[in-house]
Amino acid sequence: MVDWSDKVADDFRTRIILDADNPILAFKANRDRYTPSSQRSYSGLPHLGSRASEDALTWNVFRSLQKAKKLDIITEHLAIGRPHGMLLWTMAPEPDETGARIQYMVGSVIRKHDGVVPGQVTEPDVIILGTEGIAVIECKLGEPSKAPSHLWEGSTGSVGKRLPTYMRVEPRLLRQGLWDNEVANVYQLVRMAFYALQFSEGVSVPPVVVSLVNDRNWNLQIRKLGRSAAELWDFFTHTLATPELRTQSTSWQRIRSLVSESSVGGVSDYLSSHPCLA
Repeated sequence: MVDWSDKVADDFRTRIILDADNPILAFKANRDRYTPSSQRSYSGLPHLGSRASEDALTWNVFRSLQKAKKLDIITEHLAIGRPHGMLLWTMAPEPDETGARIQYMVGSVIRKHDGVVPGQVTEPDVIILGTEGIAVIECKLGEPSKAPSHLWEGSTGSVGKRLPTYMRVEPRLLRQGLWDNEVANVYQLVRMAFYALQFSEGVSVPPVVVSLVNDRNWNLQIRKLGRSAAELWDFFTHTLATPELRTQSTSWQRIRSLVSESSVGGVSDYLSSHPCLA
């Protein structure tokens, strides 16, 4: 069982339930860390060690299901057929033939569009290729019963830099008449929608964008935006003008229920004990 007593663990691996020494996690730990400007008391420690780390949660759930050959629990829930491959943050935890192929395809597509703009390129949290679809999953967590400080927003500068490219490549991505500041509130989702369409062309199956969230804060209003996550998701789905792109919202609590029904013990116990999901 995971020891949740410290808000941020000194050793992030104590918050990982399997494959804790995987190089993907080592890379994430070195890059995504607390600094004096963000959280002085935890300066130098990786975000993966936090109780509220959505990356640790994402790894523990999806990597565990992959290792247990139970990813069909997710692909059936998302209606994308049988699982063929999975990427976490654009990297394949199991770089077999299919994993390596979609890893290169995804990286190539992202470099083609985001790679020409200075700064870090986008990294979809989870991409799952199924026999009947490809799902791009945006994962959020946050603390229970507390409105998140941020969700899917981006700066108007980022929107101004990248959205014209996205719309030129996918002219029907968004409906007409939207202001940049409106798009900025759901920018991460818009970006995932664009890339879901692009990835689907590379694998010849329909795309779906998935929001995976915490039910405990889904309907709480985010003060600076004046809307809840649920309202922002509804706004995003209504901005899309691409019929072939399907959207689906689900929650960690729903995943917990599905995993429990399928008797995947380690994941079920972990989700049941997680302090942000209880």
